[in-house]
Amino acid sequence: MYQDASYYSQSQQKQSVKNNSMKVARQWQINDQKAEKNGLHKAIYWVKSQSKNEDGTQKQERWIADQKYVGDWNQNKKCGFGVQYYGNGDKYEGGWFDNQRNGQGTYWVSEGKNKMRREYTGDWVNDKKTGKGTMFYQNGNRYDGLWQDDKPHGEGRMIYANGDVYEGAWFKGLRSGYGVLTKRNGDHFEGYWVNDKREGQGSYFFATKNQVFVGEWVDDMPKTGVYSEVEDPYTVKEEREKHFMDPYVLPDVPKVELQDPTNVLKESMELARKERIIYRAIHIPLDEMYSKQEMEDLALQFESASNQEHKITLINSKAIFQSMGFEIEEKLLQSYLKHLQQDKYNEFEIELETFMRLVAIILESQGYDQSDINI
Repeated sequence: MYQDASYYSQSQQKQSVKNNSMKVARQWQINDQKAEKNGLHKAIYWVKSQSKNEDGTQKQERWIADQKYVGDWNQNKKCGFGVQYYGNGDKYEGGWFDNQRNGQGTYWVSEGKNKMRREYTGDWVNDKKTGKGTMFYQNGNRYDGLWQDDKPHGEGRMIYANGDVYEGAWFKGLRSGYGVLTKRNGDHFEGYWVNDKREGQGSYFFATKNQVFVGEWVDDMPKTGVYSEVEDPYTVKEEREKHFMDPYVLPDVPKVELQDPTNVLKESMELARKERIIYRAIHIPLDEMYSKQEMEDLALQFESASNQEHKITLINSKAIFQSMGFEIEEKLLQSYLKHLQQDKYNEFEIELETFMRLVAIILESQGYDQSDINI
């Protein structure tokens, strides 16, 4: 009888311990689920400590609130809509995914106590401005258009603080491609740009003179072309008072004319283009030089001769050019490649983009004396 009671008591104790363990386990799981950041939270703070004394103690006991996030979470990561307050006073409000700014959002910059300036509103991809958006620069400029990796890229319009407006193509933050610049004084340029400068064919209209220059531009300056008068049908010319009533007889002056002006202009423009072949092939965006189909065809040619690292050698490229009907000396190809690769010259590791730019040089140089090209 005594043994049975003792056995019952031990069994009861074991059951009680088991039940308590289960309660502790359940409580731990409940607390863990509460601690995990999922769904909408009011606020999550990041704090940093004050500086320490030499003995390791805090100079001040209070901690400083450095950052704050209010918004949605998913599996301990910011996901959904949320507002991030940064330690420097800046603020972002918008979409999040996987702890990074993604989707639509607005970034605000702190400009002192209780004063903020909207800097950017638009699309974000993995913490970078990518897609369509508007940027308000500190100097008063405003950009509306496409972005890629935090830079204007694609079609966009810049309204400058001085009143000028540029609308056209951008490449990695610079005006590149076809674009139109309208100045505050009414002057108007439309044509091609490379590296934020006018380069190639373009027309410049002078508002106050009613004149237009059409020609070739080099390094933001007109190189060669034609000036002509532009008649404005809406302009009424004022009649001036005639101070001298007697007719004036112009003495005989031999007429000065440029011999064969059409060919002179043509040769001058070809010379300007020839001198800029290398520069333009290096800096003009590929999609400005080739159509989509042409780029696909060149990529197929490249891949047919590339290695496992998707690179070709200079000898491979020469063979491709021969198959395309171009006979190019190896030394000339080397000189072109040195300009394209610059300080990373390696004739055994030519990438696709370099190959395409090499093709552009070959195509542009056809018909010219190779020795005359600026290399």
